[in-house]
Amino acid sequence: REIHGLLTSVSEELDDVPLYYDLANLSHTLGCASPPTKQFKSALVNAGYRVSGYHKEPLAIKTDAPNSVVWDVMRAWCKENPPKMKSKKKQNKMNKRKRIKNNKGEVVEENGEQNGTEGATNSTPPLSAGEKILAKESTIKVDFTMAADIKNTKKALRFPMNPEANWGPKKAASGYKRKAEDEKS
Repeated sequence: REIHGLLTSVSEELDDVPLYYDLANLSHTLGCASPPTKQFKSALVNAGYRVSGYHKEPLAIKTDAPNSVVWDVMRAWCKENPPKMKSKKKQNKMNKRKRIKNNKGEVVEENGEQNGTEGATNSTPPLSAGEKILAKESTIKVDFTMAADIKNTKKALRFPMNPEANWGPKKAASGYKRKAEDEKS
């Protein structure tokens, strides 16, 4: 059963695509919840690209779509499911980083203009990679409706659970037993 699931997932993979995207990592970069795998795959299929899973990671996607299209799909997902706001403590820390003092002790904004002058602007450049990605406009129209190719997949157990609760390597051997025997003699 496990072998059948693994072989099925390997046979469905795109052979000519060497790398994969991890949805959890993409979502972490943008600070939003991870989209369901079937919806993400459907969006790429509806955009005209091929897509498959990856045999080792349940949340991994292999596709021939360029990076810009993958990020466009993530931008559209973030518009439908906005990222959570950062805590006030993190916001204050970021605001302190934005303000820089010049050699005269005056507060200068990050763009080099002094605070309180007419040229100063309130808009600050995005600081994180996720904010920079979300600031760009999408180049494609994203459609999350379920594609027929994604609906009709073979039923197979692709990622089986461990057979037992404490399955796997046991605790490493230690010298405690040997020390206890040395003390007795």
